[in-house]
Amino acid sequence: MKKTLFLVFSGEIVIFTLISICCSPNVNGDIINASNWKTLNCKLEEDKYNLAKNDDNKKSKNLCHRKKAMYGLEYSSLIIDIITGFICAVLGLLQYFDTAKPFEKISGLIGLGSGIVGSILTLIYICYSGYIFTNDSTYGFDSNNSFKPIKLDSEGAFAKWDNSKNSYKYLYYKDNEPTKINYNDLGKKQYNYEKKRHYDNDRYTNCQVGFPSSSEEYFSIHGYNNDNCPSLYYNEYASGIENKYVFDRWVTTIIFSCFIIVCCIGLAINGFLLFKSDNSGL
Repeated sequence: MKKTLFLVFSGEIVIFTLISICCSPNVNGDIINASNWKTLNCKLEEDKYNLAKNDDNKKSKNLCHRKKAMYGLEYSSLIIDIITGFICAVLGLLQYFDTAKPFEKISGLIGLGSGIVGSILTLIYICYSGYIFTNDSTYGFDSNNSFKPIKLDSEGAFAKWDNSKNSYKYLYYKDNEPTKINYNDLGKKQYNYEKKRHYDNDRYTNCQVGFPSSSEEYFSIHGYNNDNCPSLYYNEYASGIENKYVFDRWVTTIIFSCFIIVCCIGLAINGFLLFKSDNSGL
């Protein structure tokens, strides 16, 4: 049984890694400017922080290290998983048909080491990838490379009229600027094509504006008020589903990376059992 499981787990590692390679956001260039992550100068960000120890510089420094780490880990974990998985699959196939019985302990030791290294490296990658996905900001985009740098509500609005201030107020405002969207927001409908925002409702058409020049929480736009526009909508709506595409592929990579970890643990356990085997062929 341990020989069968050794072969099954190593084969699944190969399959799941191939799926992850096809979907991984950095490898496939799905993330905007992701190709620059490997060359980010984090030393520069560290120097800026050392010269002016403020929260913004600290955030920039930490973000730089996270991006660079995720980029490197994505490549290294996938490469190591696919290579070790393939090697163990070949060894498992030979062991399964009893054609390499004298090397059973060596095969088990290779499987044990591969499983431990693969599971640890993939786990670290998931931690970085998951953190960036859920906590860091991005810019959404559409097929025309139009950017939506601020957070929108479910209807696509970014501001509402406030009668008490006689001006508009950002719906999402933090740290003295409109809130940017995170990567995990990209799958929401307001950042992808939606028919009614383009064709089915006049309020979307009549109340579309560009970004206000002011970064203040409250702002005024000439000609717009509560009588005709209780809410304001960004005038560059997504005309495609590129954002949802990035979201789906990133989530898929994280999910299958979790599967890889499970298989690596299974490979390590069965590799250990093979290594401890008495060569009886059981």
